[in-house]
Amino acid sequence: MPKLHHLRNFVAVARARSLRSAARSLGLTQPALTRSVRELEAELGVALFQRHARGVSLTVAGERFLLRAQAALEELRRGSEEAAQARGEMQGHVAVALSSAPVLSLLARAYAQFRRDWPDVHLRFVEGLFPAVEPALRDGRLDFYLGPRPERQLSASYQVALVHRNERVVLARRGHPLRSAGSLQALLEADWIVTGLRERREEEFEEQFSALGLRSPRVVTVAESLMALLALLASSDALAFLPRQWADTPLFNGVLEPIAVRESLMAPDIVQVTRAALPLTPAAERLSTLLLRAAVHDFGEPAGA
Repeated sequence: MPKLHHLRNFVAVARARSLRSAARSLGLTQPALTRSVRELEAELGVALFQRHARGVSLTVAGERFLLRAQAALEELRRGSEEAAQARGEMQGHVAVALSSAPVLSLLARAYAQFRRDWPDVHLRFVEGLFPAVEPALRDGRLDFYLGPRPERQLSASYQVALVHRNERVVLARRGHPLRSAGSLQALLEADWIVTGLRERREEEFEEQFSALGLRSPRVVTVAESLMALLALLASSDALAFLPRQWADTPLFNGVLEPIAVRESLMAPDIVQVTRAALPLTPAAERLSTLLLRAAVHDFGEPAGA
């Protein structure tokens, strides 16, 4: 059975892709770290790394073992923090992935209260959709995900809970010449931006129009960054489909405004995804509770799952 220090050393080398850099970060000599890696490889009976002149790379077996090792180390850390929190120690780490909708509508209130409740807990927030953050959630680097419901059916290893229904709006710069258009039909010739943070990009965009029997406008711009999207919308006549929260947040008042259209725009539900087999730590549970409480305040109790 691999020892804890073997796992820790292996993960450090895998992340650094260099024995020298990993040894420096761990406070070990390079020969000692090399010996540790070789002991682990002997224990497992497989080579975990390929050695090169400029460093190391993981073998196929190494890639697979890295997932297990990271998950094991994260669970040990989480278990230690959970025990400390049960003793009344208000310390630890919480890492959460959120999409832009809960960031804009729920995070500020939950964060303020959490800081009062758990002032010494280190928080990390990652922005993204489920496909991008799933590896980190699966191996324990993230405590939970809050954002649009994943398109594919998730395995039984995850627990999915409805947080609230959502809707989209057509967003434009304030004073846009098409602000009184009134329908998607009148916006077909406009320039549109598709954000690359969606799961299916152009396909999802086209479905908004095809569901209404309309041809899809030509998309020539994909924004891979929400900051780029915001800058482009504010400085051009381009339009974008975005969650309602983008129009409601005071952060963009005076810069962006929704264009009212009579059509109903499709939007995925906002859900929370956790790992089914493992409970949240008390600190992560508190942050989750505060986010869900903010959602109930803004959107009401979710009806159905």
